[in-house]
Amino acid sequence: MSDETAITAGTLADALDRRFPVAWAEPWDRVGLVIGDAAALVSSAFVTLDATSEAVMRASACGAQVLVTHHPPYLELPSRIVKGPGPVGTLEAAVRLGIAVISMHTNLDRAPEGAVALPALLGFDVHDPLESGVEDVALIVTYAPRSAADTLIGALSEAGAGRLGVYEHCAFFSEGTGRFSALAGARPSVPDPGQGVDELRIEMVSPREGAAAVLDAARRAHPYEEPVILALEGVRARGVARLGRVCTWSGGSTLGELAAHVSKTLDVPVRVWGEDARGVRRIAVANGSAGSLVPAATAAADVLVAGEVRYHDALGAASAGLALIEAGHDATEWPLVQLLADAVREAAPTGFGLTVDEHTRSWRMVEDADDGG
Repeated sequence: MSDETAITAGTLADALDRRFPVAWAEPWDRVGLVIGDAAALVSSAFVTLDATSEAVMRASACGAQVLVTHHPPYLELPSRIVKGPGPVGTLEAAVRLGIAVISMHTNLDRAPEGAVALPALLGFDVHDPLESGVEDVALIVTYAPRSAADTLIGALSEAGAGRLGVYEHCAFFSEGTGRFSALAGARPSVPDPGQGVDELRIEMVSPREGAAAVLDAARRAHPYEEPVILALEGVRARGVARLGRVCTWSGGSTLGELAAHVSKTLDVPVRVWGEDARGVRRIAVANGSAGSLVPAATAAADVLVAGEVRYHDALGAASAGLALIEAGHDATEWPLVQLLADAVREAAPTGFGLTVDEHTRSWRMVEDADDGG
C-alpha cells in the first residue's frame, strides 16, 4: 500500500461527514465510521447499499480495506458478535477481515444531494423540501477583540460549528464594550484603559451533541485568560437539509401513468393505493421508509412516491385523500450508492481504488397465477 494512494479511514469518514454532515442524521441512527480503526490506512473502498457480512466479504475479495454503505450494519449495538449471514455477521466479518465500515444513512437521506437523487432519476421537477419541523442545536456565544474573530471562527468551524445546510463558517457579530478589573496575578491580554475594551459578540450554531468539542476548541483559540464562552440549548427550523421533496412531472397526469413510469424507471413492480384514472399534479417523493412524512405529503401533494409505508399509515393516508406508490425500500435508495461513490472518489487521492457494487434486488414479486381456466 503506497502512502500516495492511501488515506486513513478516519480521514475518509471526516470527508464524507463534511459532504453529508452526521449532525443531519436522526438521533437513533448509526452513522460515520461505525466499525474499524480511524488511524488505519486504506487504499481502496467498496461502495454498496447494505452493510451485510456478504458485502464485507465482497469488499475483501476486491482488495478494499473500507466498506462504504448507505445502511449501517445495526441501529442498536448487537448483544453478540457472531459469524453469520446478513447484518448479524457484519461486525464479526469486518473485524476478522480488517475491513472498516463507514455508513451515511439518514444524514445522506436529508442532505440536499441525497434528497433529490430519486426525483432526478425519475425525471421530476423538484420544487420544495417535504419535511418540516425543527432540529436541536446549541448556540455558541463568546466575546473577543475584533483581531481574534477570524481565528475563533476558524477554530469553531473546524470543531463543527457554523454549518447551516449548504453554508459553512456561518457567524453573527455584534459590537459592544467589555469591562473588567484585573486582580493580583491576572495577565489580561488586552488591558482595560478605564473606559472598557471594544469587543465583538460572536454567535455560531453547533450540533447540540458536538457542543462540548466546540467549546473546547473555542477555549484553546481564545486570546483571553478567562473568556466567556457559552453553549445555549435551542431549536432551529430546518433549512434545505430536509427529508423528501415536492415535485411535478410533465410525462403524464394520472396515477396510472405515474405508477407505470416509476415501475419502468426503477425496474420493479410497484404497489399502488388509488385509482389509475385519478389525476395527480403535485408529487411527494421520499426514498426508503416514508411513514413519518405521510402528514406532510398529505398537506403538500396528491401522491407520495416512496420505498415503503407501513400498512396502517397507508390506510390513514388513503383515507385522507393521498395516493401512494410504493416501489420497495432498496429500489428507491440505490441512486444514493452512486452518490456515495462520487463522494469517496472526490475525497480520495489519485490512484485510490474504488469498486461500486452492482445494483441487485434480493426480493421478487410473484404475479397472479394464470391457469388458463
